[in-house]
Amino acid sequence: MKENVKELMDFLDSSPTSYHAVDNMRRALLQEGFTELSEKQIWSLERGGDYFAVRNDSSMIAFRVPECAISEIKGYHVYAAHSDSPAFKIKENPEIEKEGIYVSLNTEKYGGMILSTWLDRPLTIAGRVCVEENGEIVSCPVRLKDNICMIPSLAIHMNRDANNGVALSAQSDMLPLLAMSAPNDGDASVKGMLHRMLAEAVLRPDSAIFSGDLFVENCEKAVLAGAKDEFIMTPRYDDLACVFAGFKAIVSKKSARYIDVFAVFDNEEVGSLTRQGADSTFFRDTLENIADGLGAGGRVYRTWTADSFMLSADNGHACHPNQGGKADLTNRPHLNGGVVLKYHGGQKYATDAYSAAYVRKLCGANDIPLQTYANHSDIPGGSTLGNLAMAQVSMAAADIGLPQLAMHSAYETGGAKDIGYLIRLAEVFYCEE
Repeated sequence: MKENVKELMDFLDSSPTSYHAVDNMRRALLQEGFTELSEKQIWSLERGGDYFAVRNDSSMIAFRVPECAISEIKGYHVYAAHSDSPAFKIKENPEIEKEGIYVSLNTEKYGGMILSTWLDRPLTIAGRVCVEENGEIVSCPVRLKDNICMIPSLAIHMNRDANNGVALSAQSDMLPLLAMSAPNDGDASVKGMLHRMLAEAVLRPDSAIFSGDLFVENCEKAVLAGAKDEFIMTPRYDDLACVFAGFKAIVSKKSARYIDVFAVFDNEEVGSLTRQGADSTFFRDTLENIADGLGAGGRVYRTWTADSFMLSADNGHACHPNQGGKADLTNRPHLNGGVVLKYHGGQKYATDAYSAAYVRKLCGANDIPLQTYANHSDIPGGSTLGNLAMAQVSMAAADIGLPQLAMHSAYETGGAKDIGYLIRLAEVFYCEE
């Protein structure tokens, strides 16, 4: 259990953006003997082979083909999660000189963030940049130094209503402070300051950086907290903790009759409507490419999807210690109480009677604690990727996740025991026959 928590914390610390998370897993999969495939090529797959494909640097689908004959394969077992979290996306031409001495960055919200939690924290800048290499455009992840910027609060003396629910403007109140621009200090002009920092970071000071997808991210490290270290506090717990659990399972377990699939999609926090999102063709394309690569025709592929199952893993709200009235009356998960099975009457979650029974049976047979979550009926909840992926490839599916507090805060809280329960569920799911 402690080893899993330590590995999770290291993964969170090294994955400030979806690009870093996918790059970290890509390198680990190659070390584990997986073969990277290109969507631009026709796949030729082997029985017993382990493979993965990456789309647009921030989404990944890894899969393991069983050793059995192709005619004996029953379908796909899919564990899906998302790689992105709320943050501030940096706009083009970002430098803004203020008061003749400060340099701030022009940013916008990415996802439904709790703005106040980003104030007065050490922040970094991370993402990817696209450069020219041997005549080709290539992209590479980039991360500037920790604590390179911050978003200062206004002093209580200048805003006596600060503790009375004051609204914050993303455009005027939440711009990160990057540097000083004192005259005659030998530095180049304010314009292009960030570009020069990025060029140095990717060791291409003389090369053109054509573009980038850059974010201001919390660079505080994951820590254990509580009297008995029963909590984990970290940025991006939603949803990289679920990503980590699925990754641990795909490299350690393999089914005898099902094709195990580990799918990580980007842009869930902004609706998944991108070519690397869960509502894109990436999922369907990959499952069809697997069938084609194994020599199975369309009729066989359709029987496989009919006998397939997806665990859509995205965190759920734990009952809050100070705001218990915001939780449902009877479905009130708590930290360290086990995996959460999520329900929604409006079908924002994919769980139904059959898929819930499947998960309950799997957990019961393997002594995995299971809790249930539903929204308070007067409070609309969020959504996740399960039902969106089902629009691309229909199969039985259940929405699960880890219980957590402060979802979409810059620094979230989970239970230290729960990650072990989710890893165990993913492992036995991949072993199911």
